[in-house]
Amino acid sequence: MILTSARLTLRAPEEHDIDWITAELQDPEIQRNTTVPSPYSRPDAEQFVANARNHDSHSTFVITTTATGQPAGVISLHQRPKHAPSVGYWIGKSARGQGIATEAVIRICRWGFEDLDLPIITWMARVGNDASRAVALKAGFQMEGTLRLRITSQGRLRDCWAGSLLPEEFNPNAR
Repeated sequence: MILTSARLTLRAPEEHDIDWITAELQDPEIQRNTTVPSPYSRPDAEQFVANARNHDSHSTFVITTTATGQPAGVISLHQRPKHAPSVGYWIGKSARGQGIATEAVIRICRWGFEDLDLPIITWMARVGNDASRAVALKAGFQMEGTLRLRITSQGRLRDCWAGSLLPEEFNPNAR
C-alpha cells in the first residue's frame, strides 16, 4: 500500500530503512516522547520492520518526501480489536518544522475514513509533547483530556493527552 499527498509518499518500511530508523531513533526526543524502546538498537529496528511488514492489525508507513524519496519519519494507523483506531507518528530531527507530520496525519486519516470506513481515529501523546499535540490540533483532532499513566515511555508508565477525530469533523484541507 502506498499513500500520496501533495509533498509526501507513505510507503511500507523496507529492509533498507533499518539503518536510517536505527539512527533516527537515537534521538533522545523521540525516545522520550514515543513508546519505542530506550535505548534503541539495530535489532529493535529489524523487528520493527519485520512486524510492520507482517502485521495485520495496523498499517505502518515510512513518510518520504516525494521530490527526493528521502525518509522523514514513520506513521502508523493502529487498528486493534476492542480499541478505537489510533494514529501514531515520529519525525526525524532534520525534517521537523516543515509541516510533514501534519500532512502525513491528514493523509492517513483520509485513508482511514474514506477507504477503511473507520468511525473514529484517536491520538495520544505523552504530556509535554507539545509538537505532537500541535500536529494533532492542526489535523483537526479534538482534545479530550489527560489520561493518567496510560502510555509507556522509556520503561515507565506516563500520563498522556488524548484526542479524537470523527469522519464528520475531518477536513482534508486542514493545516
